[in-house]
Amino acid sequence: MPTESPAPGVPAEPSAPRAAAGKVAPRAAARKATPGAAAGRATPRRRGPQPRHTRQEVARAAVAIADAEGLDAVTIRAVAGRLGTGVMSLYSYVPDKQTLVYDMVEEVSGELDLPAPSGGWRADMHLLADRQRAVLLRHPWLIEATTHLQPLGPAVLAVLEFALGALEPTGLDGGARLETFALVNGFVTGLVRAELSRAAAAVPDPAQAAAQAARLQELLATGRYPRFAAALAQGDPPAADLSAQFDRLLDRILDGLVYPASSAT
Repeated sequence: MPTESPAPGVPAEPSAPRAAAGKVAPRAAARKATPGAAAGRATPRRRGPQPRHTRQEVARAAVAIADAEGLDAVTIRAVAGRLGTGVMSLYSYVPDKQTLVYDMVEEVSGELDLPAPSGGWRADMHLLADRQRAVLLRHPWLIEATTHLQPLGPAVLAVLEFALGALEPTGLDGGARLETFALVNGFVTGLVRAELSRAAAAVPDPAQAAAQAARLQELLATGRYPRFAAALAQGDPPAADLSAQFDRLLDRILDGLVYPASSAT
């Protein structure tokens, strides 16, 4: 998890008041007059009330808002309202929305709950991809929120560590394993995006669908697209449910990424 930052303009540690030459600053003098100071136990100066929430609670509140309303609905004000606290107090946990989004990604990354690699790299990568897909479907905003600038907290590092361990039996070096994981991650994200788009789309009008099919047949009948026509004739029609293709397509991705790279090393 990223290191906590103080609110903008607030120093990390309270500064002692400065005194002019030969004079004692009033606040310093007041501290000297207290029993604690006289006994050699300086009383620390506190700035505002003690925090009412943890940084993880702030991230979880933001995740709940994003799950219900989307990432755009996540604002410092909205999170403060959900927690029942003041807007300005939230800046003692996160300095801005981007940092909050980083914390949200770190929080939901912990949901993957991955075991130790089994030694079977293909099975392990299927497990990882399946759990990534499940997390993305639970938190669709994660597709938009994920970036290469994401700080590497414990949850994100645990995912990377699992991927590197899972691909270790392939013989690929560390850099190639990271690239392989990144490409698999991109495949999972792209497929889930397509799943969500299809689910959100309106039910097609039967008459319009029939007209589009007829138009396609007219174009294929011109003979200008023989390869596409042959591919349609030889293969099964695309599955309406993209999830049904997930494992098959993932295997195709893994074959293309791992085997050529392994033979080149």
